[in-house]
Amino acid sequence: MPGPVFSTHRIAALGVFLFFISVSIYSAASIHHGNNPVQQIKDTASSAANMFKHEKPRISDSFLNLYESIRTNVSAPIYKDPSGQEYKINQHGPWWKTPLRNEILIVDIDTRVPDGDNELWNNRRMDWQNMNAEKDGGMVSASFMNHFLYSQIHGYDYRFFNAHEMESAGYHNTWVKPHVLSELLESYRFVVFIDADATIQHLELPIEWLFNRWGITPSTSVAMPLDTRQILNGDENASNDSKGKLALNTGVVIAQALPYTFEMMTAWKECPNEKQYPGCGNWKQNWSHEQKAFSEYIRWDYNPSGNEIVEIPCDDAMGYPGINKHAHILSKCAGLFLRHHTIDKAMTKQSTEEAMLQAMADLMHKMLQQNKEKFWIKEGERKEKKTERMGGNEPVIPGTLEPAT
Repeated sequence: MPGPVFSTHRIAALGVFLFFISVSIYSAASIHHGNNPVQQIKDTASSAANMFKHEKPRISDSFLNLYESIRTNVSAPIYKDPSGQEYKINQHGPWWKTPLRNEILIVDIDTRVPDGDNELWNNRRMDWQNMNAEKDGGMVSASFMNHFLYSQIHGYDYRFFNAHEMESAGYHNTWVKPHVLSELLESYRFVVFIDADATIQHLELPIEWLFNRWGITPSTSVAMPLDTRQILNGDENASNDSKGKLALNTGVVIAQALPYTFEMMTAWKECPNEKQYPGCGNWKQNWSHEQKAFSEYIRWDYNPSGNEIVEIPCDDAMGYPGINKHAHILSKCAGLFLRHHTIDKAMTKQSTEEAMLQAMADLMHKMLQQNKEKFWIKEGERKEKKTERMGGNEPVIPGTLEPAT
């Protein structure tokens, strides 16, 4: 009589067989990938994207509720900054009328980890006053805190993607951007990347409002700010592409998950292999790397209607106050909404501090204004009111606010 189909011995043998098959597949994959940082980045980003897909949507209610009173309406036609300056949305908008919350990912992508003394990912208490913004770790800590707080105020998702170095594959490390963005877009409607030396200056202002200002519509694939104009080695056109058009700066990249966007991202990240764009390999290491590759090739082939790639005004999302004190900078872009400290990187901490303090000042001011009767006591008023309520005959002890009982 034949034994059971799934006997103990057969199950054990099958387990051993599957184990060796798994080891063989893993080994083959490891040999195939080797130490290829490009493939490692793709695999890590893909794994992260798959993880996000299976996560239940989460919103940090504490910050979301705390800042409710000062958060600007997504579709407000006008925004007034603390100085009283007014800014308007695009005349054809608004396209975005309700908050997208965790359909948006704010992501920091960096090969550096700020985990040294007095840095963000060190588990000891941070000493903000003495955090050294002259060092990469201090600068990165400040900007990451800025980006994280902004995401929490508006209910966006936030991630720090610690990428592998790409130098061993012949790429400058900034080439991680198109590879990681392409994978993370699988799990979000929008992915917003902000450089480690860039900060968001008006924390109460939703990114959707900026979409409405900049003309980022439901059919826009990618948006980036126009670069500052500068002279390098005597070349006054150093910030232009070979056709004379001002380059886009990848310090801020806003990408929307559309089929066309994925085509664009594939062309961008594969540009240096020169299969589609002969000569693009020049930008694997030469300045300005993935940024110049995008402006030199991608934006000319992937913007048929003029709305697939949106150019954000330089003054809105590039530079910072005083950038033109440097003789080689020809633009006065002040970073009205996002400051990009391309030269004076230590200023990142100061800009983060200003943004956080302004948001806190707005919050406290609003709370006090809305509860004025509770928090503001005018001498004489309360005792007069109570005296009137009690009949006006109670003696009042000098120097007190209340009548004697």
